[in-house]
Amino acid sequence: MTAACSAQTDPYATLTEEQRMILRPAVERFVKDVTKQDWKDMWEIQDQTPNMKNELLEGNRGAPDLNQAQYVRAMRSIVGVEFLRVRTFQVREVKADKDNFIVIGCGTATRETWHQTGFIIAGIRLLDGKPKFDLWSMTSNSCSN
Repeated sequence: MTAACSAQTDPYATLTEEQRMILRPAVERFVKDVTKQDWKDMWEIQDQTPNMKNELLEGNRGAPDLNQAQYVRAMRSIVGVEFLRVRTFQVREVKADKDNFIVIGCGTATRETWHQTGFIIAGIRLLDGKPKFDLWSMTSNSCSN
């Protein structure tokens, strides 16, 4: 069992107080948006990386940033069909990774008939002092909630 999946009382313990103050509310918002599928709100904190555009726009990595309506349409069409639908997400660790951060949690996800319990991971970068989240991914390794 890794440190990310072991019971931790404070998933932000390795961060500075300033980092905690910036990241805690953002991570809570991210978890709510992902599990409740609040794509309108998620658009505001989503980092529109080439990776994200590749997933949402069928390989168009160089596309311009999506406006909110385009993003919501894309998320509604892909999540749960071609991309994971996160059902539960319990944050286990938020840690620095070079100049960025990583949020790791345990959760459940579905896609078509596939159901999995495992690590959910998302990258975070600070852009003008505001956290922006990369698309999340999930490992096939199970972790206990």
